Amino acid sequence: MPITTDESILRASNEAVLPEEVEPLEIRLKEELAQSKMPGVGLAAPQIGVNKRIAIMTNGAESLCLANPRIIETKGLLVHKGEACLSIPGKAFNTYRFREIRVVDDLHPGGIVATGLAAIILQHEIDHLDGVLIMDRMAHSEKIGRNESCPCGSKVKFKKCHGEDP
Repeated sequence: MPITTDESILRASNEAVLPEEVEPLEIRLKEELAQSKMPGVGLAAPQIGVNKRIAIMTNGAESLCLANPRIIETKGLLVHKGEACLSIPGKAFNTYRFREIRVVDDLHPGGIVATGLAAIILQHEIDHLDGVLIMDRMAHSEKIGRNESCPCGSKVKFKKCHGEDP
């Protein structure tokens, strides 16, 4: 199946990937990403019509597969400019993302700390596993004001929620 643009598939709930499913799905995701008409740096199983919690990231020489990932820590909320998605071709969005995250999954139970572009890619792919699309993370301005409500969804002001400026 080519990379889907069907929002109902992309927003569907996803089941945990089983250990015996990881390797064949990782191979399939890598093949689909390599064959994509547009360049990409990550791909999640829902994007190829498989409702399992597995995703890959390729960022230069860095390659990573995540099985049943969870973000357990975040730092430094920022506005990332021009984020795109293979499932939403031809569009880019300014999005709210964290500059550093810590992720745990079945393949990395001790956790992975990702920063910069790697952190943004992983947040994007994990969002796919949660049925969240980039337009759901869309920033409405290029800067987060200290006294604005925090875009992470909490009810407090940004400066109190994350304790630092983006």
